Amino acid sequence: MISVNPIGVVHNGIGKMSTGNWAQAESRIQIHEDMVPGLQGLADFSHAVVVFYLDRIPPFEKDTQLLRKPRGMEHLPPVGVFAQRTKFRPNPIGVTPVRLVSIKGNVLTVTGLDAMDGTPVLDVKPYIPEFDGIEKSKQADWVPAMLKGYF
Repeated sequence: MISVNPIGVVHNGIGKMSTGNWAQAESRIQIHEDMVPGLQGLADFSHAVVVFYLDRIPPFEKDTQLLRKPRGMEHLPPVGVFAQRTKFRPNPIGVTPVRLVSIKGNVLTVTGLDAMDGTPVLDVKPYIPEFDGIEKSKQADWVPAMLKGYF
C-alpha cells in the first residue's frame, strides 16, 4: 500500500482547469505549520518543483485516455499518456517547476503553477539545474504546437 499526506494547499482563486496562461498565474502555497522548518534554505533558490495531487480530475479511463491527442487538439497525432503532460493520468499526480516569488512564514508565493485553488500539495523541492535541466534534450515535433498559449 502507498500512503501520502499533503504538506500544504494551493490558494489562487482558480476554480477550474484552464487551458492556458499558467505562467501569469500567481499562487500561494500554504504549508502546514508542522512542516515550516522544512522551508529553511528554500529562499536561496529562484525556482522550485511542486508535486501535487490532482484531486478534482475524474478517474482515469484507460480506453480513452491511455492514447489520446494532446490537449484534445485535433491537428496533433494521438500519443500515449506517458508521452505527454496531461492531467488525465493513471495516478493523478502533477509536477510543475515554478518561479519562487517569496516565502513569508508558511506561505510560498509562486508563479507558473498549473493547479487549481484548494489543490493538495504533496512535496516541494528546489529546482537544481544539474538535476532538473538536461542539456541537449529532445522532444517530439508536436510539442511546440501543443504549448502555444499554455504559458
